Amino acid sequence: MGRPAKGRALHTRPLVLVRAASTSESPVRDKSARQRTIARSIWLTVPGTLAVLGLAALLPAMSGMDELNRRMAMTLGWLLVALLPYVASCLHIAAARFFEGSHDPLAGAESERLRIHCRVMQNTLEQLVWFAFSALAFAAFASPGQMRLVPVACGFFAFARFVYWWGYLRSATLGRAPGVQMTFTLNVTLFVYAIMLAARQLAW
Repeated sequence: MGRPAKGRALHTRPLVLVRAASTSESPVRDKSARQRTIARSIWLTVPGTLAVLGLAALLPAMSGMDELNRRMAMTLGWLLVALLPYVASCLHIAAARFFEGSHDPLAGAESERLRIHCRVMQNTLEQLVWFAFSALAFAAFASPGQMRLVPVACGFFAFARFVYWWGYLRSATLGRAPGVQMTFTLNVTLFVYAIMLAARQLAW
């Protein structure tokens, strides 16, 4: 009666080892696949974002931008456009919580789709703070001709955040990549541009 038990133990041990080896290797393969998927869209989103920002130079010059208060007022007006994705996500979450009955955020009763909306709202707010400060700093030091970039940047920010939202809902975590890349490229470019303008003006 004891021998069959030993035989079964000997046969199950390699299976356990094989199963453990496969589970230890799978995260590596998954990580590589995720990296390839994310990197695949960079070749389009980063140059595409820079190209859109470059198109601002082709727009007609904006009049009445010589004074600082006019530049700041114009930028604040266009920041309302950049605010649209955040407002839309807040309104959508409020409606979803009402119809799902997930009124208590601490109860953990939200559906997966609602949790995605909440993460979109939080990430959009974080990126909006970065973008808004960069845009206002840019407007403070920009010349009247450079102010053509503000409407383009604000409109493209809203577009990138809607792409992020749509991609997250469509393909979960990896679907966020194009929207993240466009937003990050925009924010970094505008931030660096604002620093360069400020440094040049302060150096004078």
